[in-house]
Parts: sequence; C-alpha cells; structure tokens
Amino acid sequence: MKPIRTIFVLLCVMLCSCKKNPGLTDRFPHEISLSEIGYSIDPEELALVEGIQCNDSSLIIFDYHSGKSFTLLDLETGRYRGRFGQIGQGPGEISLGCYGIVEQNMFHIFFHPTGLLAKYDMDSLRHNIDFRPSVLTKYDIPDAAFSQIHPISDSIFLGAGVCHSEYQYTLFDKRNSILNAGIEIYNARYFNFNTPNKFLSNQGRLRKHPGSNRFVYTLNYSANIDFFEVTDGNRIEAINLLRQGNPRYNPVQNGKMSMVVPDLNSSFGYIDVSVSTDYVYALYTDRKVTEPCSSDIVLIYDWQGNPVKKYRLNREAYYITTNEKLNRLFAAVKNEDGGWDITSYEMK
Repeated sequence: MKPIRTIFVLLCVMLCSCKKNPGLTDRFPHEISLSEIGYSIDPEELALVEGIQCNDSSLIIFDYHSGKSFTLLDLETGRYRGRFGQIGQGPGEISLGCYGIVEQNMFHIFFHPTGLLAKYDMDSLRHNIDFRPSVLTKYDIPDAAFSQIHPISDSIFLGAGVCHSEYQYTLFDKRNSILNAGIEIYNARYFNFNTPNKFLSNQGRLRKHPGSNRFVYTLNYSANIDFFEVTDGNRIEAINLLRQGNPRYNPVQNGKMSMVVPDLNSSFGYIDVSVSTDYVYALYTDRKVTEPCSSDIVLIYDWQGNPVKKYRLNREAYYITTNEKLNRLFAAVKNEDGGWDITSYEMK
C-alpha cells in the first residue's frame, strides 16, 4: 500500500503545481471592454508626454518643451489653449521636472529638490495662459523625502515617500513641523537599504478623494496600493493596505551616490491612477520592466479598497485621467507614427 500512497501524493502535488496561480487582474472578474470615442487634438501640439490630469473644464498634459512644462486643453473639445509653467529661476518661473496634482479648480505643483509647493488657479489659466503660480511654501524637513505631495489646505500638506526611514506618509505644515507620520514602508526593516535607497524605492502616485481627506497611493514597480485617510485630529489612519507584491530593487552605491535598480524580472505593476467620488481607477500591467510601460487594463476599486470591475481598453495607454461629470476616461496613447496622442472612452 505504501507505493500506491506515494504515487497518490505525487499526483496531488503535480496537479496542484499545474493550477494557474491567480494574478491580481483575475480578482476583478467583471470585465468591460471600452472602445475609444476619439478626441480632437492635434498630435503636433504634444512632445514627450509624462502625465495627464483634468478637472471639469480643462485637461493638463505634462510635456516639457519650448521652455514650458504643461499644455492646457479644453476638456470637452480638446481645443488647444496654450502652454504654461515657464521653466527658469526668475519670479513666477518653475524648475524643470515639476510634478502636479489637479483638485477641482486648483493645480498644485511641487518640486522635491527645491522643496517648492505652489498652485495655479485653473480658471485664471483659462483666461490668461501666462498666469503665474502662487507659492505656498518651501518645505525642508530633515530625514524626510517625498515623491508626491497633496495639500490638505494652503497650510497643511500630505507627503508620500519616506520619513524617519520608516513611515510612508507624513502630515506637515508650512512651518515644516511634522503633525503626524504613519503607515510603515514595506522595506522599513531592510538593513541593506539606507535612507536614500528607501526614498527611491518608495516612490509612487498619490491621489485624494474629491470630497474628503481619503487618499490612495500606488507604489512604483509593484502590486501595492494603499487606501488611507487623514482624520480630523490630523492622524494618518489605514483603511486598506493591499500590499500584494512588493517591489524588487537592488541597492547600488556609486561613490557618494546611493541608487536602486529594479530587478529585471520585476513587473511595472501600477502605472497611473485616477479617482472619482466613488471609485479609484488604476492602470496596471504584469509586464516586465524591460517591456513597454503601457497597458490596456484599468482596475477599478471602491474607496474601501474592494475590487469592483476592470476595463479593457482597445488601445495601450501610458497615462490616464477620469472625469465623472462627462463620465469619460482620457488616455495618453501612441499613434501610428510613434508620436503621442490623447484619446477618450465613455465609462460603463
């Protein structure tokens, strides 16, 4: 009987090993295919696109060229309104590489190397493309580095990155006082990672709920997405931490410079994220980092971090943004000539 029992056990092991290990996208069984409805923008107006965001009236494209950082379009028609964000060191000018976050009628920009935090009034930009940003503060917090910052108000800000080599999120004010730091980074106990390594390996994309102080943060080169909130008592509290696949980085020291390099077998994971009142839309791929950083899959969560459904686009997208007033998803895509284009989809 012993040989028979041994064969039975081996067969069970073989059958189990043949079963497909379900991936992240398989947790969203309700798939909806979307076909583009077009968008009347002249691709010649775009350079190298590095992001898109919108409010109810305007679409901002991150594409640094011609001495300016951003292109402004009319959201509904795609009509070109001009370029803004003059790059330079003078009054009203911004550094090359400034990132920004749209919330209602404000476009908040930040630049980590200088600590600049400023904002544009988007209604003013629509009437005067040369409208200058107003500076909120220049942050300088020892032992903290942020790849993304979102204002709670004009004087309180939430930074996502690393604080004290341990925490992912930091609430601070314009006087550079830390109000709270919370939620441990995935590699807090990696003793071969110094503070710069931890900062570089904890970069991602931060978005805020349109009507409350709830946030979502997707971590680069990973399947990790955090849902959390800032309470009325200025406390950072987790809602749902879906850390389903940590990044795989190798720390590298080049003289005095600390770097991290993604493992070549790593996946891109979450590429971009957008939000509405009810949902979080995350562009996601299982592709390796050696392949194109684009996807036709958008995973949709509710604000508790529960999977709801997924969209399958008919084109590969590099960046996305959504607008619930028009019920449309906008995507940065490549055209047949290899240049950039913006297209849109009606959401279902």
